[in-house]
Amino acid sequence: MGQIEEFKINPLPSITWNWLRLNDVNVKWNMDIGPCNIEIKEDNNEKAKDADIWGDIKTGAGEAADVIFAGENGKANVAALSFGNSDNAEAADSNSGVCEKVVHVDITSNKTSSAGVLKIHGKENSSVSVIETFGKGGNGSIAFRTLVQAEKNSRVRLVQIFLEDQTLLNDVGCVCEENADLEVLQIFAGKGNLYNGIRTDLKGDKAHTEKSIGYLGQNKQVVDINLVVNHLGKKTGSEIQVDGTLKDEAEKTFRGTIDFKNGSSQSVGAETENVLLLGDNVVNKTIPVILCAEEDVEGSHGATIGELDEETMFYFASRGIDQELAEDIMTKGKMEVLYRKINDEVTEKLVEEQLAEVMGYDREEV
Repeated sequence: MGQIEEFKINPLPSITWNWLRLNDVNVKWNMDIGPCNIEIKEDNNEKAKDADIWGDIKTGAGEAADVIFAGENGKANVAALSFGNSDNAEAADSNSGVCEKVVHVDITSNKTSSAGVLKIHGKENSSVSVIETFGKGGNGSIAFRTLVQAEKNSRVRLVQIFLEDQTLLNDVGCVCEENADLEVLQIFAGKGNLYNGIRTDLKGDKAHTEKSIGYLGQNKQVVDINLVVNHLGKKTGSEIQVDGTLKDEAEKTFRGTIDFKNGSSQSVGAETENVLLLGDNVVNKTIPVILCAEEDVEGSHGATIGELDEETMFYFASRGIDQELAEDIMTKGKMEVLYRKINDEVTEKLVEEQLAEVMGYDREEV
């Protein structure tokens, strides 16, 4: 067994009282790291740019995680995707849910500890959807970093499906130039622990990002999420939506920061979280943060956290549905709303099967 080191990752940009234990999270990692398997299923003949566009991209897990991916370790598998200009003068409609290019990437590990990096370069006017699937058919803990450079008028859609049975450290960093649009859709229906950090810098005017995250935490799972959106350009926009269910003794922490930097006038940011609590011993921590160094901006946040109410339970009971089945129906419904947005039949089916397996596992073991 390799050396175990402990790191503080997923830091809040603006710290709060230490006794709340929300400023970051400690994670222990086996430093006997090997390259994870990265299988890119579609051909990609273009070469991504070298380090000149990647060096300035910061990620959600923070600099403390760098040693896992590079540093003296240097054993992470690194892959790159680059997508050229669209044949059309305009980028694809960000509301259509359809991108011109779709690439599937499978990430697995056959080692106790492994790491990988995927660099995605969306060139001007390009439109691409990258679907990353973690852990199905593999084993071991994975640390994976995705770097996104979205140039002017481009649209990048990043879908991440977490199926890992052990610990997954997912680290994302994005930079959006003028009028670029970045959508991130994440679904966690695994049996392991998830440490998930995403940082997005809306650098150019009218840049936009949308984040949608769905999770199911059960047994003694740990789900730790850190989202940071920096509004740098004028008239930028961000939307964050997090929906999850916690059962048994699962523990979840959500840090969501929208930071309006000086010069980001007329920008708008909003974050919302909905958490369904289905156990007396679950632990839920939520800390929405809005930072503002600019006057002419709009920022909002809201959270709905609670159990199934009596009226809902009465509705199910009147139709002969017991509490356990009612909880399953509500949990599946929350997740289904999200995975139907993947717009890829094979991946949607994979999530549906995984969710059924996980929920069945929960009923058998608890």
